[in-house]
Amino acid sequence: MNPGLMKIGVWNVRGLNGKEKLLQEELKKKANVDIAVIPETKKKLKGSQELDDCILLYSGVPTNKRAAAGITKMIKAKFKKRIHSYVFVNERILQLRYKLQRGYLTL
Repeated sequence: MNPGLMKIGVWNVRGLNGKEKLLQEELKKKANVDIAVIPETKKKLKGSQELDDCILLYSGVPTNKRAAAGITKMIKAKFKKRIHSYVFVNERILQLRYKLQRGYLTL
C-alpha cells in the first residue's frame, strides 16, 4: 500500500456503549482503516478515550437526555500527532482537523 494513502471508513453501529474494544478489533481485522467515522453511537456526553492502538473522539447527548444520537471518530494511535484540532459541535457533528503532508483534511 502507498504510504501516502489513508483509509477512511464509515460504519453505522447503532449503539456503542461498552463495545469500544470490540469495535476496535473488528475495524482492525476486517477493514484496516486509519480513521473510522461511526454515527448513531448513542453515547452520552463529549470527550476522548485512548484504547490500545486507537483514539476515540465522541460527541453525544447530555446525560439527562435519552441517548438517540451520537457521533464517534476512531483514529489509529500512530496518527495521534497529526490531529491538529477537533470541535464538538453537537450530537451529530464532530469536526476533526487533521494535518497532512500538504495542508489539512477536515472531517
